Formats: sequence, structure tokens, C-alpha cells
Amino acid sequence: MAAPPSADTAIEEILASLDPEQRAAATLPDGPAQIIAPAGSGKTTTLVARIGVLLSRGVHPDRIGVVTFNRDAALDLAARVQRRLGPQMGERATIEIRTLHALARQVLLGVGEGREIVADRLPILRAARRVATVSGAEVLPEPAQLDTWLSAWKVEGREPPAETLPIFVAYADLLHARGAMDFDDIVVRAGELLASEPRVRLAWQSRFSHVCVDEFQDVDAAQLRLVRLLAAPEDNLFVVGDDDQTIYAWRLADVRRILRFTDDYPSAHRVMLATNYRCPAGVIEASARMVAVNRERFDKPIRPPAGAESSADDIVAVSTAEPGWTDAMAAFAATETAADRSVCFLSRTRSELMPIVLALVRAGVRHATTMPLAADAEPVATLVDALRVGSHDAHPFNALHELRSKRGWSRVDPAADDLSGEDSAALDALLGWSIGFDDTAAFVAAFDAVRARLAALRDPSAPVELATVHGSKGREWETVVLIGFEADQIPNRRSLVDATDPGRAMEEERRLAYVALTRATRQLVLAFDPARPSPFLAEMGYSTR
Repeated sequence: MAAPPSADTAIEEILASLDPEQRAAATLPDGPAQIIAPAGSGKTTTLVARIGVLLSRGVHPDRIGVVTFNRDAALDLAARVQRRLGPQMGERATIEIRTLHALARQVLLGVGEGREIVADRLPILRAARRVATVSGAEVLPEPAQLDTWLSAWKVEGREPPAETLPIFVAYADLLHARGAMDFDDIVVRAGELLASEPRVRLAWQSRFSHVCVDEFQDVDAAQLRLVRLLAAPEDNLFVVGDDDQTIYAWRLADVRRILRFTDDYPSAHRVMLATNYRCPAGVIEASARMVAVNRERFDKPIRPPAGAESSADDIVAVSTAEPGWTDAMAAFAATETAADRSVCFLSRTRSELMPIVLALVRAGVRHATTMPLAADAEPVATLVDALRVGSHDAHPFNALHELRSKRGWSRVDPAADDLSGEDSAALDALLGWSIGFDDTAAFVAAFDAVRARLAALRDPSAPVELATVHGSKGREWETVVLIGFEADQIPNRRSLVDATDPGRAMEEERRLAYVALTRATRQLVLAFDPARPSPFLAEMGYSTR
């Protein structure tokens, strides 16, 4: 059996596989470094190579900390590090790869805090909204809006509207009664501890000599503070991200943070990756033209690999004004599946995907999606089960209405605070559907048939998927169908109307479109009404006449 390659040989093999920009990034000296990685440019490959370089320089695996923004990304990165760098690390050594929230919670647990975490605070906000006395407020803000204001207050110190303060006081009381904290509290409190407690700060800063951050463009103010404290005082901070993929403003990400990295670290090195290896050349060129319209971004090259040429088939259009277009899309998905190609239907919001879901169900096409349907909601199943076992002579609508009221699930009932907005909407839809049936037995039979058909067609491993653009970040498919690439949908009219700064909101919508376009590895299909195309189509270089 051949001996495993030496550490020097292994890292040289890794570096030899990189392009010049990737290699330059991976081999930077210690100190702060910023890597700008456009879509498809090998961000994770470069990050893994950087970790390999640190190991080859004698940095112990335990002294390297890597943070990501979600659990799936952390698991994927850990698997890739182990696969490429396992022999360099040894059997027992590991590199700590965690989400920012997981790392922050470890800081808290170390001082006996953070044991009880509220994963979903909307039910508590609904309860606080109900019990708080809000003087002079004729219409109370919706829980989702309260959630946004609360995060901005906790994370950025932005004062919320005065009428919300009694609600937030009630929320804090309810949270305190549980002895719990929410997800914003985790990061904010961890930062406070590191900043104010020398013993805690020394322990954590001594733990890591090098800190790497993936998807740096997504950090909020509290997360940035935490990362900077962890990396100090050596400031061996290696951040990878893309200003053009900053799409989580509603989570308090701000493109200006990645743009101002060198203001925080004047000595920082910056390397810009330039080659998109993922997308067809036509998609790369058109998406780069569009996103270049933005003003809050780095001026950078985004190019296809050498020798790649655009084709008329790289980007095609489908009219949504034609009758039966959704069924045609379902047939197209079946054709792609037969050709052993992956396909994803993307949209700006969930509502635009529902006609596609129904068309796939009608066509019997297996598909994967995290989109909740009314029939899938747990409260819906609970009511139908109660209807199934009970003796109900009343019309199905009346019987379901009575069962819902008895459980306190009507929208005006306090017990409904524990239901999500989607659950309440699903219950509304259930009652609406029941109107078309004369007796409960027929209704229950129809409901069971629908659920059975949905269950038969839902397959997490199916090559056909449905997702929102926000949910597609970091993923790719051979064929991407972007639904609703038209005025008022992409860009989203409501997001622009509700924005305090419409100009910056439009730039975020353009970044969202860029993310959507660059998920395709073989072909991009734009589905829209030709009478009202997205203004982004002209920016891509296509005629809208």
C-alpha cells in the first residue's frame, strides 16, 4: 500500500488545482484578509485551501475557528475540510466549524447563561401584543413587523416606534418568566461578555489564533462585533463573501459592512476572485451587466472560464400570459427529469410558486420543497382527525368552525398566539374548502385523498425542486426556471414601497435577481408576462419591446 502524501505534497496538490486569484487568496500572509467571491467562483474551495495553508504553516487544527451562517453550511464545510485535509490534521485533531449562533451560545454556556433558548419568538410576540396596553394606537403592528423592529433594537440599537414599547416590555417579561433568551440575545450577550469580562475575553481569544468567516456579507452589527472580538488581538481574520450577494437586509445584513472592511482593518489584504465556473457564459455575462448597475458594490471583473462562449440556449424565455403555461412547465420538469437533469423553480415569494406546485401535482411529477401547504399544517390535520372520529351531523364547515373555536384557534382567541400565521391561514383555507362538500364523510375522504397524493409526490431527493430566491442561496441546479421575472414581482413592489430608502431597496432587489440568475449550471429559463417584463431584463442587455 502506498504511503499517504506528505503535508507539503498535499498542500501543493491543492494549490495546484486553484486558479491564480484563488491561490493568491489561499496563500496570503497572516493578518486581516478579505476575499470577494462572486457566484460560482470557488468560494468554499478557496476557504478549504486557506485552512490547508494554515495547517502547512504549523498552525494546530484546534487553533483555527471557522464560522458560517447556517447548520447545513457548517456540516458541508466540515465534510469538505475532512475530505481534503484529514491526513494533515491527524486522527484526533479537529477544526472547530460552527454557526455564529452556536459559537455565541458556547460563550454563554461557559458562564452559566444561555441554557434556555426560544427558537421561534413570534408566538410570544403575539401574546405580548395581545396583553400590552398600547395607548393611542388604533391599529397594532403585525407580529412580523414587531419582530423586525425588535431585532433592529436589540442588534443595532435603533429605537423602535414609541407605540411598540409596551409590547416589547410585555415580551421581555414573558421571556424572563420562561428564564429564556431569543436568538438575537445570544449573539448580543456573547459580544457584551467578551467586551466587558477580561477573563472570558482572554479565554476565547486564546482559543483561536486564526478566525475564518464564510458568507461575510451576511453579518449583522452584533455578529460583526463578536467576530472582531474573537479575532483580536492578532487580527488573523480571513473573511470570504460577495457584496453582490447581500440579500438579507430583513435580517439586518448591510452591504456597507463588507464594503467597509478595510476601514475597520486598514492593513487588510483584499483578493477578488473573478471566474464564475458554475454558470453558462451567457448567464454570467448578462447577470454581471445587470448587477453592475448597482452603486454600492466593488467594481470587479466577473468572467466565464477561458474558452467558454455564450449560446442562444443559455437563457430562454417562457410567456406566463399563455393559457396552460403552468402545465407546460410541469411537462418541462418531467422532460428534464427524464434527461437526468436537476431543475429548480425559483420565485421572489412563495405565492408565485403555488400554481407550479399544483401543476406538478396534476402531472404526477415528484418534487422537493419546503413550502408548507394547507393540508400539511398540523392544526389542520388535528381538526380533520377530530372530525373523522366524532359524530357530526352538521355541514363540514359548521363542524370545523365549532372544533376550531373549542380549541381556541380562532384568530381572536388568546390560544391562537401559539399558532403561526401560516397555521392560521391554513385553517382558514380548510374551512373555505369545506364549503364545497355536503357531508363530513365526503369531505374527510377528499382530504385524505389529497394528502395521500401529496405524500406520494413529495420526495426530498427528487431532481425537481421549488424554492424562493432567499432559500436558494449557496445552491445550484442544472436548469433554473425563474418564475415572475416581471414588473412588481422582481423587483418586488411591496419591498420598494415599504422601504425607508427605496434606492437602496432597489439595489437589494437587483442583488436578489443576481443570486437567482446565477443558480443555473446549464440553462436559465425566465418565465414572465411579455407585456410587463422586469426592468432588470433591459439591464441584462435584452430588448423589452
